Amino acid sequence: MDAFLRTVTIDGEAVSSLYDQWTPQEIVPLADDITCLVLADAFSGRKAVWYLDESRAYCGSHIEVVQRLQPHDILSTVSPWFDSLVRHSLAAAPQPLHDARAVPLFLATQLAAAWSVRMLGDLRQIQTALLEKGQSIAQVGEKALSTRQVRRIMGTRIGPESLVVLSPFTEKPLRSQISFVVDHQLIHRFHDAELDCSFYLAWWEKQLDKPPSFYCPKANVIISDETMAGMLPSLILGWYLSHPEHVDIIASAPGFEARDYGLGSASSLRIDTPEAAVPLPAAPNASSADMISESWAFLQHHHPAAETPSADKKDEKSSARLLGRLRSFVKKK
Repeated sequence: MDAFLRTVTIDGEAVSSLYDQWTPQEIVPLADDITCLVLADAFSGRKAVWYLDESRAYCGSHIEVVQRLQPHDILSTVSPWFDSLVRHSLAAAPQPLHDARAVPLFLATQLAAAWSVRMLGDLRQIQTALLEKGQSIAQVGEKALSTRQVRRIMGTRIGPESLVVLSPFTEKPLRSQISFVVDHQLIHRFHDAELDCSFYLAWWEKQLDKPPSFYCPKANVIISDETMAGMLPSLILGWYLSHPEHVDIIASAPGFEARDYGLGSASSLRIDTPEAAVPLPAAPNASSADMISESWAFLQHHHPAAETPSADKKDEKSSARLLGRLRSFVKKK
């Protein structure tokens, strides 16, 4: 690394040393005439990148402010990777990137941001206050994304268990496939296999009790009150580019299984009831894993019978007391 650094020039002068604490970390050749040198400040944890031309002359530290190089020339080297990531990993079922190499996260997110500004310019961001009741926000295939569904999923909060939500398109329970932290944001990925459609929920690390930002690439929309929510696509793309193993992690992620959230235990409880039955209570208006509990599964499959003259009064009272306790448990949840 030191030998490479000695071949770099700034304004025609060879680089003899760096500022204190700064050290070169990785050399990333993007093309024959474009090389990136990633540096880090060990004291503060800050990162930086140098863009170098074919003679290893310093051209700048940000893709949008380079000399002797054009941002388009730099992006053309990584555009095939981002094109593939958008079609697959970002929006649908992931596929491996051909000829791609792991790019350091700092550099990957900078490249992704510059690419997204140019290629994802029609992305919409909507504030929650502007969501009109009963409004259809977007369409994915034959499924509409409605205000009601968005408000429900944005009621999700991080809990101690695996994150489970109801799909805003098909209302099927979905389990988070992968989660990661980038730029102080915790991002969860979900995938609705029926539509082959992925969507994301993102929280600031220090605001996990706040509503998340919702992003659906196929609907081309972000629902958020955060001013920086528009950076979500580039943060996700940058993380994917820097972690090619995400393809295998997502492919092997377990799907939602009701038995993992108590359905098996609840179903083992048997209460004999007549054939006629009253309607089930409405599903809880929440989407976190801890709401899919044993008590709710029990109520879902063992609802109380309608009154009949032949029912045994003692059994009715016993069942009513048990169901009452379970209902109160659901409300506490």
